[in-house]
Amino acid sequence: MRTESGNSLALERSMNLQCHIMTFEEALRNAKVIDDLDDKRREKMFGLMKWLDDMNTYFNKNIEKILNLTSIENIHLHLNQYFIEQQTFQLKFKESFEIIKNDELYYENLDDELRNYLINYAEKCREELRDSNSNIEMKLIIENKKNKK
Repeated sequence: MRTESGNSLALERSMNLQCHIMTFEEALRNAKVIDDLDDKRREKMFGLMKWLDDMNTYFNKNIEKILNLTSIENIHLHLNQYFIEQQTFQLKFKESFEIIKNDELYYENLDDELRNYLINYAEKCREELRDSNSNIEMKLIIENKKNKK
């Protein structure tokens, strides 16, 4: 079996380093995808909060109208209608909020997992590079020693 030269080990290390950089690039590209999805989720949340504000304004106006009624029958009729509208809204709002909340938790988990992966991968690469550098330096020193004889 032929022993590897310092130069061939340096080339191998360089190629491995390129592979590691490509892995980082791919993980960062994936992080951008997650961030874009989370941005869309945030926009939905802003829309949901605007809807809540609009509906509260609408319900407040309805209460004002009901307070101005004089007939018990009309008050009862409008209160029933108000109650049904408010219950329907609350149900739809809760459903929408749960979807957005679950999306937020999902994207946050993906982001955390990716960050942990990158931290662990960087540590692994650093250790491999340190070991590879030591091995190459040792080979080059031995080769230089042989060449000087």
